[in-house]
Amino acid sequence: MSDFTLSAEETKALQELASILAEESSVVLSTLLDKKIEINMLSADGADEEALSSDFPESIVAVECAFASGFAATNHFLFNKELVAKLSDLIMMGDGTAEFSEDHIDAIQEAVNQMLGAAATALSTRLDKTVDFQPSTAKQAALGEAGLEIGQLTAINYEIQIEGEAEGKIALLIPYTVIQEAASALGAGEQPAAAAEEDFDMAGMGGGAEAAEAAGIDFAGMGEEKARAEAPSMGKLIESKDLSPQERDRLELLLDVKLDITIELGRTTMLVRDILELGPGSVVELDKMAGETVDLLINNKKLAEGEVVVVDENFGIRITHLVSMEERIKMLQTG
Repeated sequence: MSDFTLSAEETKALQELASILAEESSVVLSTLLDKKIEINMLSADGADEEALSSDFPESIVAVECAFASGFAATNHFLFNKELVAKLSDLIMMGDGTAEFSEDHIDAIQEAVNQMLGAAATALSTRLDKTVDFQPSTAKQAALGEAGLEIGQLTAINYEIQIEGEAEGKIALLIPYTVIQEAASALGAGEQPAAAAEEDFDMAGMGGGAEAAEAAGIDFAGMGEEKARAEAPSMGKLIESKDLSPQERDRLELLLDVKLDITIELGRTTMLVRDILELGPGSVVELDKMAGETVDLLINNKKLAEGEVVVVDENFGIRITHLVSMEERIKMLQTG
């Protein structure tokens, strides 16, 4: 049994995190496997060693995934080997019938990295702070050998379906301290309706009309209720109280400026003779390890880091980290 009891707010926070992870992971796995994948939450509560032993009675694959930012904690995914073999075989373009092998551990580890990369963006938005994960590590072990402090963990149990067929269960173990912090963050972000109306009252808000105009939002034909609904997103774009009318006008002019975006996988230095010897099939080794983030450059200035993803048949990048506002200002000053 767990050494704590979840409050109503903590239970709500745990369920919300579970929902975000399930939704984002379903999309990632559907893309990786090229099949319809559904991940459904079965339960979310304090971890119970007896229940976990029942769901994962034999040797399992435990994937350890620590937070890089947002929280100081480490989470664990638990998979049965049969499910790992099926998912990994499908990821590697098989038919899903292969027997479990060590190669499958690497495949499921990379899948978890992409699942968490997708979830990090959604979690950052919901918790209003940067949430990111370190590259995961995976190993085969019995539940009792995984080094888990069950009494300090919450457990989210999922069922995974492939093309509508139930294929197995996944458990995600999250430290209770993470749920406590998440509950506080979610509670702080929920302000009473009356306060929200006061904050975004366009009539009493200093500079509200000018800020709306600078953001390109026309409130003239909107009802008051819709205007207030649009005001928060406009306020995030331009903080009217911090800008003079002239500064807002200048910012408005910049919003339609087109900039070149470059995704940089890595860099290296080569001798001229080595460059001249390059030909079809040559391999150029870069300065980044496999699985590391790539850089997003705006006019050759680093703005963000992200993970390479596949969207339909195109490559894309999922943003995992933005440089600070101070760094961005310096970048513009030196550009």
